[in-house]
Amino acid sequence: MHTMNQEEKNNTQQIKTFALELGFDMVKITSAEKLSAPGEFYEKWLQEGNAADMEYLKENTEKRYTPEKILTGARSIIVLGLNYYKKDYIFPEKFSIAKYAMGRDYHKVITSKLKKFAAFLEKISLSNGQKSSEKSYVDFGPTMERAFAAKSHMGFIGKNACIITREYGSYIFLSEIITTLELTPDEPTKWKGQCGSCTRCIDICPTRAIKPDKTIDSRLCISYLTIENRGAIPIELRPKIGNWLFGCDLCQDICPHNVRAQPTRVTDFQNIPLGTQAGGSVELSLGGASLGGLKSLSLGQILTIETDEEFVKIFAGTPLTRAKRRGLIRNACVVAGNLKLTELLPQLKKLSQSDDEMIAEHAAWAIQQSCP
Repeated sequence: MHTMNQEEKNNTQQIKTFALELGFDMVKITSAEKLSAPGEFYEKWLQEGNAADMEYLKENTEKRYTPEKILTGARSIIVLGLNYYKKDYIFPEKFSIAKYAMGRDYHKVITSKLKKFAAFLEKISLSNGQKSSEKSYVDFGPTMERAFAAKSHMGFIGKNACIITREYGSYIFLSEIITTLELTPDEPTKWKGQCGSCTRCIDICPTRAIKPDKTIDSRLCISYLTIENRGAIPIELRPKIGNWLFGCDLCQDICPHNVRAQPTRVTDFQNIPLGTQAGGSVELSLGGASLGGLKSLSLGQILTIETDEEFVKIFAGTPLTRAKRRGLIRNACVVAGNLKLTELLPQLKKLSQSDDEMIAEHAAWAIQQSCP
């Protein structure tokens, strides 16, 4: 038994060291036990309709909080955090894009690291005379990543439903590796983070999507409405979208814990001359993507993208592809209307005649807002 414990400790230390060498900012380990209370919370969240039309969230629900159903023989979960914080960039038209999207697609960045991690874990297990199995995810698999991150003592789940860490606040990407290796779980830290009586994130949300019980109603969330939503944005919510073209950071930017946010060290997340910075116009780039050679991203340019092929050529390798061409044009119409950008009326009038009913309706709405 003593030998096994020492082997676990050695493996755990090697894994943590390797994670940091790979460039992850945080690494914690927890047992692969079923999450009972978070699982019940998730099922209730679904039953109340908070997932909107994101059908994939309603599939394999028990898997999300029961690692054994994902990987037979699961013993441990390696929770990894990657800081992505950067200061906001100002676009000429004053629209906003969520910080996480201002760089190369994090799925690609992290998946590359996880592949190297898998090879390392295989090496460790074989050196101990066993063959381990693993499953890894970057928020695309059936696992409650924030709940497991909280269980690993990486941080706590705030009222805005984000995982909040002592070191980086909430601006971290999470990924996890479920493994059959027996590893030593992290102990609780001295830092007992909490929201206390603070309600800043609840108060600042324009659509009132954040509930006091840490529930997010996706049907009202600006991030959902501008990214995952494939249909029209409800008319009553459009003015509340404000200048958010893609995603929203309001509930994170207002959080007192984010005074500890630190600039990311990841080059792929830093390469974001998307628009203009001090010194004038720069080559438009998202994490190394040329974005079709455009000099700066503008709503006018988005409104003139005519085909899906053109859209992919411009935004390939970036998070903005998630909204798809129709979604990004829809969003641009709403922002143009909210900002009353009359210089975009020619593009909006053309779109109001589009065969795509959703785009035509949003363009017509924007024209009404710009020319009341």
